[in-house]
Amino acid sequence: MKQWSEVATYFHPTMPAKKEDPNYTILRGHVPKDLYRRFKILCLERGVDNSQGLEDLLNEYFELKGDGTGQLAPTTPTPEAPPQKPSPVSPKSQAGEGK
Repeated sequence: MKQWSEVATYFHPTMPAKKEDPNYTILRGHVPKDLYRRFKILCLERGVDNSQGLEDLLNEYFELKGDGTGQLAPTTPTPEAPPQKPSPVSPKSQAGEGK
């Protein structure tokens, strides 16, 4: 009978190399179950583990959104509008409001 470590290595061949590689870090998050299932199916169809599947999808996303280098195109920050000061109300306009 195979040990779990042998099975895990067989199904996740990229994990040990990435885990020890200083150029990689861990990315985690919570997603809806339906999105997770779709992701798992995509990974199975592509024949990759979750780590490689996530890396591939992120690279594809940034390629589509960016300039082809895998980085997002720079955006110009929109300047914030200065706070609006209330317009001064003249005594004449206040007196005429009650009519």
